[in-house]
Amino acid sequence: MGWFWDWSSGNDPTNDPYKKLDPALRDFLEKESPLKYEQTKPSPAPRQLPSTPPVPSQPSTDAAPNTYRSQIGLNSPGLDAQNQQAAPQRDEAAVPPQSLFQDGRYAHLWKDYRPQAEVEAAGRTDQDRLAAVVEAYKDRKAAIGRAAVENCVDFQLAEKECWQSGSWKSKMTMCREEGKAFNRCYTMQARFLKALGYLATQRSDEEEERIQMHADKLYHEMLHRERRAKEAKEQGLEEVELPPLIQPETTTKALGEDSAWARARRKAAESGINYNLSSFPAEQQEEIKKRIEGLPKHERELELQLMAAESRAQMEYAQQISNRLEEEKQHRADRRERGKETIGDTLKRLWGWDK
Repeated sequence: MGWFWDWSSGNDPTNDPYKKLDPALRDFLEKESPLKYEQTKPSPAPRQLPSTPPVPSQPSTDAAPNTYRSQIGLNSPGLDAQNQQAAPQRDEAAVPPQSLFQDGRYAHLWKDYRPQAEVEAAGRTDQDRLAAVVEAYKDRKAAIGRAAVENCVDFQLAEKECWQSGSWKSKMTMCREEGKAFNRCYTMQARFLKALGYLATQRSDEEEERIQMHADKLYHEMLHRERRAKEAKEQGLEEVELPPLIQPETTTKALGEDSAWARARRKAAESGINYNLSSFPAEQQEEIKKRIEGLPKHERELELQLMAAESRAQMEYAQQISNRLEEEKQHRADRRERGKETIGDTLKRLWGWDK
């Protein structure tokens, strides 16, 4: 423990412990040790110039045989700053966007990566793809129901208040008037939402908000027109002619030129489809006539407008179903050409599904 109390003695060459060894032991160490012992001498501290910044020491390229790097097998120097600048850069375009290291690190781990949606889509059958379209349509219809309830929340609260603190007469009639008002609001709001394109697959959150607000506006405008028509009838006046409730110009302006409503109208015009009463099949025409029979003029026009708009809104869904059926038909034909036709493919072909 002498070094602990006399730490400066290591700089004194007279206190070299190697010279204090037995001569025979020194001869043995010199013969067996690969490293030759050199007497340590104190080196004067280098004088640093204040104007010259210190230069970082670079590793020597000539690896000496008795250095630590040569003993562990590292005869080449490490990657210093100059070598890093000279190192070839990776192609950043080859790095997938899912990687957190866009500089090229771990690119070899991402070269075979496939997104989860792509993997699931590759493993789906034709029936799964068709079922996905139907399921997405059901989800959008459920979303219409939730939006309609939000627009009719005041009627719903009125019905709830009737049950909680209504009059005895209202409770005896099971709050029929309040419940009827809420049910009609829900039905008509859902129809307005469907007619304005709420069933479309390509719609943003802002467009959903615009459709929902415009549907609520149309419903309250409809109630206002009904009140005016009722007052005119009670006073014995003629019914005032009013413009259609759903006007193409105002609706497109409220929802936007790229809205689902505008896209459906453009697609119907390009296809040459005119949703008049005469364009429907004979059986459906009779059903429509029975539905609008006995309605006032403004309600009859609104019903026809809603049916036309709902039919246009169904075009996208019908096109998706048609595409999936055509794709399934093509897959059956391909399997038949390869000689891998299944029993289901044979039955569908015999039943005439491929015609």
